[in-house]
Amino acid sequence: MARKIMNDEQLLEILFQTNWSDSEDDFENSDNENEEASIHVPENIALPSNNIEDLYDMPVEFQFNNGDFIVLSQDPVDLSIQENNGIPRNNNNIFVIDNLDITPVVEDLVQENNKNSRQSRCMSRKQITPQNDSIAATPTTSDQSQTSNNMINANIHQKSKIFKRPHSLTNLAWKKGSFVTDNTCITHTESLLSADMLLLDTPLDYFAFFFSNDLLQKIKYQSELYSVQKNVNKPVTVSVGELKKYIGICVYASIMHVPKVRDYWSADLGVPIIFNAMSRNRFELIRSILHFNDNSSMLSSNDPNRDRLHKLRPLIDHLNNCFSSVPCKQNLALDEQLCATKAHSYMKQYLPDKPHKWGFKLFVLTDVQGYAYSFEIYSGQENDSRFRKLNEPDFGAWSNVVVRLTRNIPVNKNHKIFFDNYYTAIPIMEYLFSRGILSLGTVRLPRLPNCPLPDKKNEKKMKRGESMEYVTSYEKAPISAVIWKDNKAVKLVSTYCGETPKTKVTRFDRSKKKEIEIDCPKLVTEYNHNMGGVDLLDSHIGRYKIKFRSRKWYIRLFYHLIDMTVVNSWCLYKRAKKQKNEENEIMELAEWRKILAHSLIKSGEVRHSGRGRPSISIEKKITSTRPQSVRPSK
Repeated sequence: MARKIMNDEQLLEILFQTNWSDSEDDFENSDNENEEASIHVPENIALPSNNIEDLYDMPVEFQFNNGDFIVLSQDPVDLSIQENNGIPRNNNNIFVIDNLDITPVVEDLVQENNKNSRQSRCMSRKQITPQNDSIAATPTTSDQSQTSNNMINANIHQKSKIFKRPHSLTNLAWKKGSFVTDNTCITHTESLLSADMLLLDTPLDYFAFFFSNDLLQKIKYQSELYSVQKNVNKPVTVSVGELKKYIGICVYASIMHVPKVRDYWSADLGVPIIFNAMSRNRFELIRSILHFNDNSSMLSSNDPNRDRLHKLRPLIDHLNNCFSSVPCKQNLALDEQLCATKAHSYMKQYLPDKPHKWGFKLFVLTDVQGYAYSFEIYSGQENDSRFRKLNEPDFGAWSNVVVRLTRNIPVNKNHKIFFDNYYTAIPIMEYLFSRGILSLGTVRLPRLPNCPLPDKKNEKKMKRGESMEYVTSYEKAPISAVIWKDNKAVKLVSTYCGETPKTKVTRFDRSKKKEIEIDCPKLVTEYNHNMGGVDLLDSHIGRYKIKFRSRKWYIRLFYHLIDMTVVNSWCLYKRAKKQKNEENEIMELAEWRKILAHSLIKSGEVRHSGRGRPSISIEKKITSTRPQSVRPSK
């Protein structure tokens, strides 16, 4: 007898008419080899090699609507024509799965215990009809008479095989469709600043919230210890007040530029607030002994456990803990940052696409306003297992950066994180989704296995404004991949939105020599609106930057971290003002730096009480002239 190849419609009909009352566990623990014969397949029909085992392997669309996660069959859908319930019309019915308070996850939704009400729930809401070979919701009254004979009681628990998910990227099956989300279903409650943060008043208070006296006390101790290690016969003593003056001079110099550092103490270019605060020799002496960790505890260069950032590790850990203590906003961006320098160091990177080609690379997690919640300085050792916490997965060097920087993000709060194609991969997006963190990023096509998106050769055939979308699922996460052609084609992937709804954007057409409107997918709009946080932080730092040079690599990074702390204190100040409804009183960044520098220098002054003649000011020493001595004539 000739064997007939079964098409998708016949396969779906068999799946829907099959008795799934026995679970997979019953099959595995059964002694009867023919137990699975309960799945009746005609003898003359051969199953196709790509048989459908996953709900997401079916031609479906994903939608959020009225608190429900909705799976639509991939028939032509007119999104502009909607029913009363807000669901787009199509020729097939829909299948509605109850939603939870957190990010909708199909696999979690079907784990609901319904043993006591299985029959009633199947008849009332979850019903499947093979009439249209689609997944269907409960028909309306008018349709019940037509479909009652074909209706089969279906329980999601009983169809665990349909919801079986691929655990290997090579088994991903992509289908052309749309992943549409209703933002009202992705709820997020913005966390407010604590009462302690709202009590902060002056720029010095906000800066001290991150750069505390305890940190300055540790820097004081390590600097004095290093001076002894450097020359035991000439130990140097430094106070916390002098460290505040030193930092204040650095901050003030970022808004008052002169050709050389020593010109701040010169007679013609000198700045009074600087040369009155500290002598030039004392400033250079403090800079020469400035230290943040004990060199004696640093391992040798041949030791594989050596920490290349040992000299800055206490400072990095302290600032990361303080930065992450501020409640996260919903939309976050992760990107690289460059601390420009030409100092000799094997950690220095060459980034040809950056304005400054050479420097230290940092990975920073920020919000849209440019506040940095966490950062990481690239040293080439970040992917070592000793820097990985217990039970943290290993996704490779690029994706592990996302794992580390998102440790302090609250789970199941529907935070959204945006990144570029350096970090984007399906496993890391599924990991974030399992923690209730949604993600979106540009992607490289080789990181989307089996995805039929056009390659570089075929994407040239696309018209400007044209887009294409494919959907799939991996583990617990629904995945949407979109390609959009502007001047060039860009590929994006997301776990919470897709191509629709589209918006119009204006572009200049060179051939027509006029501006035209083209379609822009939802993913592109979301990405462009939320991805610029790190660039904004770079802009704030670069506008007023500490430009003191140093041959010591860790001193240059110390200046960069001061700049980042100043910008973070200003962003926290603006957020507090907004929360207190005082947005009209926000000062500019330059004014913020100036007041902060004055406050640091003033707070570092030590008032001496006692006898003695007060010393002449440095300004008078500079401007005064020595009287000429008269030699006696012979």
